[in-house]
Amino acid sequence: MGAIAVLRPLALGVATGMRSQLGLAALAVAVQSRGKGRRAKSGFAKLVQTQLLASPAVRKSLVATAAGEIVADKLPTTPSRLNKGPLLARLALGGLAGGVIGWSDDRGLRRTLAGAVLGAAGAGLGAYGGHHVRALLDAQTGVPDRYWAIAEDVTAIGLAAFAVAVTEDADTAAIEAHDVEPAELTV
Repeated sequence: MGAIAVLRPLALGVATGMRSQLGLAALAVAVQSRGKGRRAKSGFAKLVQTQLLASPAVRKSLVATAAGEIVADKLPTTPSRLNKGPLLARLALGGLAGGVIGWSDDRGLRRTLAGAVLGAAGAGLGAYGGHHVRALLDAQTGVPDRYWAIAEDVTAIGLAAFAVAVTEDADTAAIEAHDVEPAELTV
């Protein structure tokens, strides 16, 4: 696996750890924006991309829940993402998003499982890291938490956008540009 193949599900997982609905919403928007020319060629990936994520109702629902979560995160009554239920949901959604992005490369079950593990690990990093960094910044700067929450939103959206925009072609281009053997760049 090249660097991009590792970074994509990991970044999508971190974004999901920060905002649980964002990973799948980003995938749905990316599938819709790529059009028919870039859809998956076979099997389960084709089913997920052409039937599920490309569905206007599913896409709109995922985007609406992601937007709702971004708003709800700023409310004082919102429970901690580190509580058992919300944390497990983030890990599961991060794993699902990472698995989908791994499978979307049409590289088989091994890549899908690696993507799921990386997505879940990223979700854990995003959940804990986002929570603790925000708390630290709030305590150290005196800037209200809601502003750090907005900064976290922007970070999560950027990570999700990176994950769905970059393709494995970037690894191939780097290999060709530097005359490096693919085995030298694998993890």
